[in-house]
Amino acid sequence: MFGYVVPDKLNMFMKDYYAYRAFYCGLCKSIGKRCSQLMRIGTTYDMTFLNVLTHAVLDEELEMKSGTCVLNRVQKKLIGCDDEITRKVVDISTILAHYKCVDDVRDDKSLSKKFVDKTIIRKHYKKAKKLYADLDAYIAEKYQELAKLEEEKCDSIDKVADCFAMIMTKIGEVALADKYDDNLRNLMYNLGKWVYCADAIDDVDEDFKKGKYNPFLQGYEYADKAKFLEDNKQKLEFVMMSCYNSILNDFDKIQVKKYEGILTNVLWYGMLNSTRELLRRTEKCKKVHI
Repeated sequence: MFGYVVPDKLNMFMKDYYAYRAFYCGLCKSIGKRCSQLMRIGTTYDMTFLNVLTHAVLDEELEMKSGTCVLNRVQKKLIGCDDEITRKVVDISTILAHYKCVDDVRDDKSLSKKFVDKTIIRKHYKKAKKLYADLDAYIAEKYQELAKLEEEKCDSIDKVADCFAMIMTKIGEVALADKYDDNLRNLMYNLGKWVYCADAIDDVDEDFKKGKYNPFLQGYEYADKAKFLEDNKQKLEFVMMSCYNSILNDFDKIQVKKYEGILTNVLWYGMLNSTRELLRRTEKCKKVHI
């Protein structure tokens, strides 16, 4: 995914922060075990959120043990243990990583992404594809729809964002199984739409300079990012806050017994901070590590 669904660490209770970090580090270690050590670079906040949400909705406790990280062999911390849910999230993440590389290669003929996909991701993707063939086929279909809209220079942000939003609803269906209801489906849809719009706003300057498609460059006057954000502040704020408010409304209807503090922090505060940051910063906002 993209790295925007982040916690507000400064306003987290300590118990929630340590638990969230254990989820993140546990997911990273699970990626290493299930795929390869190099694949651990792709550990993101977004997939960590999916792991927390899935454990919470399925009412499953994540076992946590004290351990060390490859980046710090001395200081011990809580790390989530490998379990069935986390392994499923790893496989979903692997499938998404493959299609993200494919999309980047299609968009800008990125040789580096083509190399990464072929030499690092592809063999792990093939294993994940066998386990979740329906999900893989659905994601492939939606990325093809997205590619067609991009080729047509579609100027409807709702239309192009719908493709990734639908991918997120399918991911929710696979991850949450029989616990998946309309409220969770709506949350995943609006989360996907928010993520797509966030990424488009974050990349608008880079896309303009490279002559790449971006829905916010269709029908918008563009000179530089600072002027773009200033001139279109109300429109951009409406798009992002509409998604954000819908997510909060969906979340309020969901009952969870575990990890509610983490989910509340990420959705209520972390995503609001990300929205504000995206609408004011001219440099890239994307985050990938805790």
